[in-house]
Amino acid sequence: MTQSQDITLTLTALAFCAIMGVIGFKRHFAPHDKLSPRMVPWMIISLGCIATGFMLFVHFINLLGFQTGR
Repeated sequence: MTQSQDITLTLTALAFCAIMGVIGFKRHFAPHDKLSPRMVPWMIISLGCIATGFMLFVHFINLLGFQTGR
């Protein structure tokens, strides 16, 4: 893969994680009046998206040429 393809793929995945995180938080904090429990754990999904998005952001910074590790 070329560097421009890597950057495009990373930014696309980062946008997907951000959108899924927002959707997950909205679905988790929406009013729930039913007696049955929610079948999808939206908080776990949104927290997983936040963690993955942070790793993708660090990867994006590395692709730009900055060293983020030791």
